[in-house]
Amino acid sequence: MGSNQDIMHQFARQEINRFFSTYDGWTVTPLTQGSGYDQEFIAERTISGNKELNKVLVSFEKKVSKEKVDAMRSSERGPYGQVFKSDVALIVPQNSDTSSLPGDIRLFFMTSFAFEGDMLAWMKKPVQKPAPEKSKVAT
Repeated sequence: MGSNQDIMHQFARQEINRFFSTYDGWTVTPLTQGSGYDQEFIAERTISGNKELNKVLVSFEKKVSKEKVDAMRSSERGPYGQVFKSDVALIVPQNSDTSSLPGDIRLFFMTSFAFEGDMLAWMKKPVQKPAPEKSKVAT
């Protein structure tokens, strides 16, 4: 039997896979789990010999503190001591307060969660309405 926290981390993994797809060559590795349901990931890929590296924070908080984002700005070292500059990305629910974040942060919004007031709500897929039938016009 799992816990409620397990399902939230599965949703976090789904959201990060939506933005950093394996189809585009991304390899996503989970890092430390932060407070609450927050979790950090490293998304990396190599294109034409150049390595792209993104540190990604998936947060379910209404307002992410600037300190959390600043803590992710450290460089990463490769297996042979090389230093990789990493970009910082943040994935948050829709309607989150992102006003205090620096402008160089790549910001993505979740499709499965949004804030309604101060409450975090799970967003179901919208039901598609059938297309209206065209009436036959007598000519």
